[in-house]
Amino acid sequence: MSKKIRASLMGGTGYAAAELIKRLLTHPHVELVKVGSIDHIGENVGQVHRNFRNRLPYIFENLSAAELSQNTDVIFLALPHGVSFQKAPEFFPHHVKLIDLSGDYRIRDVNIYNKYYHATHSNPENISSFVYGLPELHKEKIKSATRIANPGCFATGVALGVLPLAKAGHLRGKIRVVGATGSSGSGVKPQEGTHHPIRCLNIKSYKMLDHQHQPEMEQTISDAGGKNVSVDFIPVSAPFSRGMLLNIIVDLPEQVTEKEITDLYNGYYKDAPFIRLLEKGALPEAITVAGTNFAEIGMYLKSPQNGTRSFAVSVSLDNLVKGASGQAIQNMNLMFGLEETVGLEDFGSWP
Repeated sequence: MSKKIRASLMGGTGYAAAELIKRLLTHPHVELVKVGSIDHIGENVGQVHRNFRNRLPYIFENLSAAELSQNTDVIFLALPHGVSFQKAPEFFPHHVKLIDLSGDYRIRDVNIYNKYYHATHSNPENISSFVYGLPELHKEKIKSATRIANPGCFATGVALGVLPLAKAGHLRGKIRVVGATGSSGSGVKPQEGTHHPIRCLNIKSYKMLDHQHQPEMEQTISDAGGKNVSVDFIPVSAPFSRGMLLNIIVDLPEQVTEKEITDLYNGYYKDAPFIRLLEKGALPEAITVAGTNFAEIGMYLKSPQNGTRSFAVSVSLDNLVKGASGQAIQNMNLMFGLEETVGLEDFGSWP
C-alpha cells in the first residue's frame, strides 16, 4: 500500500485509547493525524498516557467533527456509551470512515439498547448503517463498510466460543456464561466497586444476569444461526488489570461426537488468524494472550446424560486488544483492503 491511511481519534484519554494510539503509531500503513478529547486539553499525550512520556508530538485538542475529519480517512470514536450516539452524526456529512468502540451502535433494537444502557438513544435511525465488527462472523461485510460498531469485550469472547456451533445449527435455547475480567475494563476513573484497594486480592460478581453485553451476545449468536437463544451471564470482577476468561456451557444433542465438534471448530476458524484452538485437555489462561489480539479456545464435551451432552467452552482474550482497540484495527485493515493481521502480530508479554 503506497499511500498511508490517515487516522484520527476522538476520546483519547482512556485505556482503550492508549492501546489504540500505540498500535496506530507502529502500524506500517497508518499515519496518526490528530487526537481529540474534551479532557486534558493542551496537554501532551504522554502526560496522560505515561508509557509515551515525551516521545510523541501529539496534543489533546478539543476539535469539532469538521476539524477532526480534515485530512483524515478514518476516525476512531473511543467515547463512553451514551456520548458516541451524540457525536457520531456530526461526522456523517464529512464522508470519513468511522469505527465506534462504544456500545451505542451495536444493538439493532433501540428499545433493548435503552433498557440495558439506561439511556435514550438519540440517533436510532442510523444504527442500521453500522456493520457489527466481528471479523470472525462478518468479514465480507466489514470489507465494504464505512461505519463499524466495534464489539464489546465480553460479547466478543462469548461469540468466539460458540460461533461454530451456531452455524451448524446446534445452538438452541439457554446458554450459560461466567466471565472474569480485569479492572481496565472499568475505565480510567476509579469507582467505588473498581478502585484498587477494593479490587486488589478480591474477586466478586456484579451485574448478575443484567450486563449490557448480554443482549449483544444474544443478537450476535442469533445472527450466526442460533435459534431462540437466550444468555444467562454472570460477569466477575477479577484482581488483575487486563485480560478476561469466559466459561460457557451449552446443552448439545446426545448424538454429537467429540470429532464432530473438533471438525466444526477447525473448519470454522481455518481462516481466522487470531483464533488459537487448543489441543484436547488444554485450557486457556488470561496471561497467554495478554497484550495481544489473539483469543484462545479450549473445549470439553461431557458424556451423554438424559438425552443431551453438556459442552463447555473456555475463551481467553485481552479486553483492551481483541476486546477493543486491536479488534478496531483489525476492522480498519479489512475496510482498507489490508491483511487483517497487519500491526497486530506481536507476541505480548510472558509472564
